[in-house]
Amino acid sequence: MLINRRKALPILIIAGVFSIFLFIDFSKNRSASRSRGSATNFDSEASFQRLETAFRKHYPFTPNVSRDFGYEGTDLDKAFYEFPIPTAAIYVYKAYYDLRDPEGPRIRVLITANCTLMNSNTTRLDLTMDGKSIGIGWKKMTNGIGCKSESCKFWHYDIASKVYEGRVPDTITFHRNEFAAEIPVERSPAKYTDDVSACIGALHWYNDWPRLILYVEMARLNGISRILVTWQSISKEVKAVIDYYQQRGIIQPHPWPLLPFNEKRDPNANVFIVSHNLFTQHCNFWSRSKYTFLSDVDELLYMRYHNTTLFDLLETWYRKKSDIAGFKFKHTPMALKLAPEPFDYDKFLELDALRNPVPYRYWRFPKSIWLTEATRIAWVHYAKEFFGKRKNHDIPAEEALYFHLRDTFENANTTALYPDVQLFKEDEIDERLVAMANTIREIFPDGTPNYRAKKLAAPRKECQKKPIVKGCRDSGVSCFPTLRKMDEWIFAVPTPESFYIPV
Repeated sequence: MLINRRKALPILIIAGVFSIFLFIDFSKNRSASRSRGSATNFDSEASFQRLETAFRKHYPFTPNVSRDFGYEGTDLDKAFYEFPIPTAAIYVYKAYYDLRDPEGPRIRVLITANCTLMNSNTTRLDLTMDGKSIGIGWKKMTNGIGCKSESCKFWHYDIASKVYEGRVPDTITFHRNEFAAEIPVERSPAKYTDDVSACIGALHWYNDWPRLILYVEMARLNGISRILVTWQSISKEVKAVIDYYQQRGIIQPHPWPLLPFNEKRDPNANVFIVSHNLFTQHCNFWSRSKYTFLSDVDELLYMRYHNTTLFDLLETWYRKKSDIAGFKFKHTPMALKLAPEPFDYDKFLELDALRNPVPYRYWRFPKSIWLTEATRIAWVHYAKEFFGKRKNHDIPAEEALYFHLRDTFENANTTALYPDVQLFKEDEIDERLVAMANTIREIFPDGTPNYRAKKLAAPRKECQKKPIVKGCRDSGVSCFPTLRKMDEWIFAVPTPESFYIPV
C-alpha cells in the first residue's frame, strides 16, 4: 500500500517534486507533437518508440489519476516512482551517440548523482552493449562549484564512453556497481544548420509573460532561428505564450521533470536551481544549430549595427579567429520597467518602456554563444571545455552588447552608459511596437491576461532564502507551500522525451 507522504514524511512534503506527468495518448499525438517542434529530434519512428517503451516501463501510471503523496493531489504527485529506488542511486537522464570528438564517436550519458559518492572509489561505472564493456572515457562534472560540504548533494555529470567505432546502438546498458539499466540512445547531429538557436530555462515558478514576449521578439529581430525553452513550473499565461510561438515554429518547448521520488528517497531538495547545470549540458545536445546561445529569459543580445544579424557577426569572428569556439559578451544591466504598476493592460500595450531603455555599468559574469560542434562541456556563463585547442574570445562592446533586464534593475537611477542605444531603429520603432502589441492581443484573444509577477517576487525571494538543505540554492521544491496558490500553475511532466531512470 502506498503511503501518503504528508503524514509519513513531513520533511519530504516541503522537499517535494515540481514535476508532473502529462498523460496523453502518445500513439495519437506523436505526429502532431513532432510537427510542432518537439524538443527531441527523433531520427526515426523506431527511435521514438524506444523512448516510449522505456518511459512506460519505468512510469506505468494510469492516465488522469490524482494521488496525494505530499502535493495536495496536484500533478506533482505523479512524479512518484512506483518501484524501489536504490540507495545511492544515479539518475540517468539521456544517452547520446555523439560525433563531435575529433578522436572518434562516443556514447555520452547525462546523469544526476550524489557528488560525494561519485568521488568515491566504491562507485564503479561502466557502459556495455550486447554484454561487452565499451569502457568509460571521461566523467565530467557540469557545474562550476564542485562538491562542497554545505551545498547541494546531487550534481550533474557528462559520462562518456571510450571512443566507440562499432554500430550505432539503439540502447546502452548503464552500470553502477551491481545495478544496471537499459537506456535508449539518441543521436547528436552529424551536421549542424547554419543558424543560431537560443536555450532558456529551466523556467520555474515563472509568470512574467511580458518579459518572455520581449525576449522572443528581440531574438527574432536579431535573427535567432529558434528558441529552445525548458520549463518546469509556469503560469497559464506563460504557457499561452509558449504555445503561440511553438505553433509558429519559433519556440521548441521541453518539459523539465524533477527526479523520481518515493517514500524513502527524494533527492529533489538537493539539486541546484532545479538541476540547472544539467539543463545547460542538455542544451548542448538539444541544439541543432551551428551556434548556441545559452541565456535566461531576462537576457538579450543587441547588435550595435542594426543592419547586422547575430549570425553574420558570429561568422565574421569565426573566419577571423581560427581557434574560436566561444563568443563572450560583456554584462550590461538595463533599467527598463516593462510592466506598469499597478498593472494596466491597455497602458502596457503602448509599450512605451521600450522607447527609452537605460543601459548602465555594473560588473557581472559575461554570457556567451558557443560553436556547438566544438563544445564539450557547457556552463551557464560560457563553455567550460572545447574539443581541440579552441577557446573563448571576447566580443567588443562596439560590436554587440549583452543586456540584462533583471527586475531588480528596473528602478536604477543612473545615466545611460551608451546614450546611442535604442532597441529599434528610430524610423521603425512605432511600427515595431504596434506589431508587438498586436501579437500580444493574438496570444490573449479573450481579454486582459493576469499579471502577478510583481506580487510573486517578494514571497519567492524569501522562500529561496530558506532552502531545505543548507547551502543548496533554489532547488525549487522549498517554495511549494508558499507559492502553490499565488498563480494558476502548470507543471512540467515527464514524457518519453524527458524522464529519468534510477540506477
